Amino acid sequence: MMIRMVGTVQRWLLALMIVCYLLAAVVPRPGEVLRTVALPVLGSGSSVTMPMILLAVTLSTAGLGVRVRDLRTVLGRPVRLASGVAVNALLPVVLLPVAALCLRAWPDAAEVECLAVGLLLVLAMPIADGAASWGQNAGGNVPLVVAMVVGSTMLSPVTVPWGLTVSAALVGPAGVGSLDDTARIDGLAGTAGAAAFALALIVLPCLAGIIARAVVGERRTTRAAPVVKLVNLVNILLLCYVNASGALGQALSHPDPDFMILAVGVAGVVCCLSFLAGRWISRWTRCDTPDGISLTFATGMNNTSAAAVLAASWFAHRPQVLLPILAYSLLQKLAAGLFGTRAAAPPAAQA
Repeated sequence: MMIRMVGTVQRWLLALMIVCYLLAAVVPRPGEVLRTVALPVLGSGSSVTMPMILLAVTLSTAGLGVRVRDLRTVLGRPVRLASGVAVNALLPVVLLPVAALCLRAWPDAAEVECLAVGLLLVLAMPIADGAASWGQNAGGNVPLVVAMVVGSTMLSPVTVPWGLTVSAALVGPAGVGSLDDTARIDGLAGTAGAAAFALALIVLPCLAGIIARAVVGERRTTRAAPVVKLVNLVNILLLCYVNASGALGQALSHPDPDFMILAVGVAGVVCCLSFLAGRWISRWTRCDTPDGISLTFATGMNNTSAAAVLAASWFAHRPQVLLPILAYSLLQKLAAGLFGTRAAAPPAAQA
């Protein structure tokens, strides 16, 4: 019964996410209240918000799904693993300036800046744990994509601040000029910003899940898997609702159809370019079909939940920053379904 329920929720996850977005737009108040809930961290003077807790739960349950023996099988081919992690980390410095150049003609500079910041936060995030399940469904090399997710996650305290700093410089006043003021991004990229966020809410929860699986054992973990997956799916949907409640509620109360269309369109183009970059690199490096699928999904899918939580924390005064992030979250799942049905051909078939 539980397994059937989990399978049903997984099949309808995208539709349920859209429902959560609609609820956030029509009934945003509960989500806005949940976003303000904060628990103090003893001895630090700081607090942990509800979106942060939900994000940590999501990543810890993702860690529970990682088998250490699968990671060991990938270490014999480190080039494939390194290429996926490296390409994902380089995406913001490659794609964001291109998007910023295309947006220069848009008449509203404030809207362009919100789009640039939202895309910057998404592209700087590590590989989404959902890349493993999408890659598996498409016939990819599951241990390889799992290793890419773990490697990208563990390196995120370094790669996220680096991506934010370099990308902000490229699209700031000294670069393309889409960001008039990069001071907040620079502050976010500092030690107390993105690095601490990535370590506390991305790396440590994932490690906790991996360690818990090793301690509990494979047999008990397998028995508990349906319950853990169901809890994770509910947690993901609640996080979607909470993240979207502020931005979409304001979007309806102060409608701006032009900006919404622009946010969806630009997020869709950047998302497709991310997947295409992975597809091209898999062909250029002559990956076999399973490895090529894994590289494509690792390159194309970023942790949008982490980006949304970070945006809500650092850019609460500009809720429009969340719109391209929320759009990207849905669109990358649509793109994953599209690219999953058009797997890369093996090198021998490409001649």
